[in-house]
Amino acid sequence: MKNIFLGAQLTYQVWSELKSGRVPIVSDDDINNIPRFVEDYTARLRSRSYVPDVVHGYLGVQKGAGVTRFLPILSKEDMAVYYHLCTLIGGEVIVRRDKVFGGWRAITTSGVPESSEEAEREAKAFQQGYFAGALSNVMWFNEFRSFTQLVRKLVSDSSLGPYVATTDIANFYDSIEIPRLVRKLRRDMPKRYQEEINFLELFLNLWNRRTTGYARSSTGIPQEIISDGSRFLSYYYLQDFDEKFDNYCRRNSLIYIRFSDDILVFGSSKQRIEDAIHEMSRLLLPEGLNLNAHKTRIYKRRELSEFRAIELLDAISKKDKGRIRKELRAVRVMMVDKKPLRLDTAFRAILGYLHKISDHAEVYERNFVLEVAFENPDIVGTLNDFQLYNLIKIADDRLAMFRQIRSQCLARPYTGPRANFLMLVRTHNSDLEAIGVSKRLQRASVSLVERQSARSEIITTYCVPAAKRALDC
Repeated sequence: MKNIFLGAQLTYQVWSELKSGRVPIVSDDDINNIPRFVEDYTARLRSRSYVPDVVHGYLGVQKGAGVTRFLPILSKEDMAVYYHLCTLIGGEVIVRRDKVFGGWRAITTSGVPESSEEAEREAKAFQQGYFAGALSNVMWFNEFRSFTQLVRKLVSDSSLGPYVATTDIANFYDSIEIPRLVRKLRRDMPKRYQEEINFLELFLNLWNRRTTGYARSSTGIPQEIISDGSRFLSYYYLQDFDEKFDNYCRRNSLIYIRFSDDILVFGSSKQRIEDAIHEMSRLLLPEGLNLNAHKTRIYKRRELSEFRAIELLDAISKKDKGRIRKELRAVRVMMVDKKPLRLDTAFRAILGYLHKISDHAEVYERNFVLEVAFENPDIVGTLNDFQLYNLIKIADDRLAMFRQIRSQCLARPYTGPRANFLMLVRTHNSDLEAIGVSKRLQRASVSLVERQSARSEIITTYCVPAAKRALDC
């Protein structure tokens, strides 16, 4: 027990991200008092008197058709402890595999690798997925780009066969079995870390007792708001499966790739791929996991490329203006023909591209973004603060776009979009004022969100006050 300690630098990185993030539960005073906190909580861990707090509440994020993912807002103290345990454990047991993505180490016990502010902003401009979060946007972006480039390479390889299956794991984080995770860790971790595993087990048993009637939980890890800590654990949890299923695919002339719980299998016949999906299900069963039947589909390789807008993403990564225009036209045709399409992927990619080329943005690309934003409020509701600012900046009528975003965020009961809107005001109020959105309108908008969010403790206790303080500075 004497070896257990919290790191001040790692705590600073986690708390700084919380302070600047969607739900600012960390203050300047908290940052200044990190040495005292580290000393206090190190003593609690060593005396075995640490117990995780009850979560502050939950941030509701729409996944589609009214289905809501509730992100728990853990206390800053628990986030520091959790990240210490996850980064320590992740450094010992995570094994990077060819064609398996999601296990990058954005943080170490000594802190986050440095990247320039400009590089972080650019990566944030391209951020994909609902409420994707990371301590290093650059490392997330590099991993996503590598995954996308591999998908494009495999889609273009006719020797693999004409078919590819896509699927994911149903309720992945919620279904991870804590006893099984702990057994794996005790098997793979050096013996000197057994106490750290004990504390991780305690944390995972008790972090969500607010919703379990204060009973210990045996399943589920938090889909916490930064996401790097639980990403380590979820990646590690699937390592045994990755090895077994990859071996199966190699024996049967199939190609398996994975990003988090997003799984693709390439093969020469539908029968082989269906057999592989069965084998996948069989191997996941002992892990307490199941495939999402509604998201399991077998495509032709070209169909998958079109569905994921792979050629558009590649054209953007290569800054090929002519190809970008060509692929965007193809996306528009798919929209008109109502073909299956990850519209949010194409939308975010073009929005990031427009940020990158700044004043050289062309009308066709701008119109695509503005039209999609107008017709798809659910996509707008998932944009981060920087993407929202860029959306306002490219609009012909910036005041109208600001009001439109505000209305779209308030039109549905989800708290996630409201937190993003308040973060936009908190973080970019001076920039907004410079492009014509007055502080007066911003203050009125914060008050409007406050009035319409009385049921959300997270919004009224943390997000609204932080936005008001920023506007008063």
